[in-house]
Amino acid sequence: MAEEIKNTGEIPAENKLHKLDPVDIAVQLSRPINSNTPEYISVETLKKQFGTPVTNVNHKKSDNPLAYDEYYQSLTEHAAHEGQFPLTSFVGYPVLEQIAQNGMIRTCIQTVADDVVREWIELTGGEKNSDKKLEEIDDILKRKHIKSLIKDAVAKTGYFGGCMIFIDTGEEDTDLSLPLVISEKSAEIKKGTKVKFVLIDPINITPLEYNSVNPLKSDYMKPTLWNVCGTTVHGSRLIMFADNEPPTLLKPCYNFLGIPQAQILWDYVLHWNKARVSAVEILDKLNLTVFKTNMSDLLGTPEGIAMLDVKMKAFQRYRDNNSVLVCDSENEAVENISQVISGATDVVRQALEFIACINRTPAVKLLGISPSGFNATGESDIRNYYDHIKAKQELYRDQIQKIIDIIQLITYGTIDPSIGFNFNEIGGDDLANNTNIFKTQTDVLNGLIGSGVIDNAEAREFVRTSEIGGLDYISEDVPKPQIDPEDLKAMAGQKGKE
Repeated sequence: MAEEIKNTGEIPAENKLHKLDPVDIAVQLSRPINSNTPEYISVETLKKQFGTPVTNVNHKKSDNPLAYDEYYQSLTEHAAHEGQFPLTSFVGYPVLEQIAQNGMIRTCIQTVADDVVREWIELTGGEKNSDKKLEEIDDILKRKHIKSLIKDAVAKTGYFGGCMIFIDTGEEDTDLSLPLVISEKSAEIKKGTKVKFVLIDPINITPLEYNSVNPLKSDYMKPTLWNVCGTTVHGSRLIMFADNEPPTLLKPCYNFLGIPQAQILWDYVLHWNKARVSAVEILDKLNLTVFKTNMSDLLGTPEGIAMLDVKMKAFQRYRDNNSVLVCDSENEAVENISQVISGATDVVRQALEFIACINRTPAVKLLGISPSGFNATGESDIRNYYDHIKAKQELYRDQIQKIIDIIQLITYGTIDPSIGFNFNEIGGDDLANNTNIFKTQTDVLNGLIGSGVIDNAEAREFVRTSEIGGLDYISEDVPKPQIDPEDLKAMAGQKGKE
């Protein structure tokens, strides 16, 4: 073919460009510039596009590319179509920093971080009459803003999968590649040392040396040396925070930290945001006006297209209810179509509930509202959420304990291994909830006493030892009745005779 063209100088008929029709040119020229008029979206289209996907089934993809529940197999596949890539591995810190600016992502991450340290800790243990020592350690924790430091570390862990706290001993000539000993034998950390705790973003650290060949060793896939912006630092000088541990093969991809909660949530936040925007578009087109005219005659000539543009501009100008609309009585007509919007909010709420589920945060806590389908008070959801927060707190127990040990060294020169801490109860100040629970318990006790299952002494012991009753001050002895039982029987018999 190329030879034929070269010899004859002519282009075969099948390769010749079709001559543009004047009408096509007129259409292109008359099209408004920067016209981004969105397509008509109905509630049914919204449900198909953003409803719960059909998964784990073999079916033919729909011819309708907007049919989400038919075209996409999962939310992840939908997110890939929206431009989220890569999906199966670490997206990178620049992408995560962009994601961290999203309002819903920040709400999810900061809510958990705030609640992890909201009630903070209570120091325990120590030698006898060591209340003063515990108060001194607690005061140092406050002066060094350890609570705020841990909160920021938990938040960065949610955004980026983890972070580091650098133990700065203040020794400028110290080789940071050497291990840091945290004990009474430490040459760097001793009584009077001014130690600082510096939070380091994960974007500034890179693993240098780690065991990847022998899983029988305790340091398997645990870096011993890190590069912190060009400085080699031993792992013992860094307090690691990480969550959502990835599989072993993916640990290097995630910088030996964890899978960012923001990356996990982004799929669902993206889906919810698209559904929300589509629902708003439905509201914008609550009333759809149809202009009926002879389109064949108008589109036949450039002049007709220009006339259509003029009519549409006039229509937009005079379509307000306080004005009038003029059209041809014979060849044109105007019809108003009202769209049904019921069901659009359900789709958006469903996508929002997915976000709350993945973040393990009830909607009543995340949004401050109780959506349809949730119980009236949300108390059970809040209690489950508090249990989740307790589990989160235990992830960071060793890190906080290490800071407490270092504070003991720089303050007293020794470490008391009996000094530890407990996380204060979350939601323990819910007086109304505790009162209702205790009332229910006492009603059950009264029923058991009346049926002879338990006696007064057993009921009194339960009430005295109850953590929510607040009656631990009462004695173990059951008070005697003010009226003798025999007198009660006599009174009852006398009343029967009357």
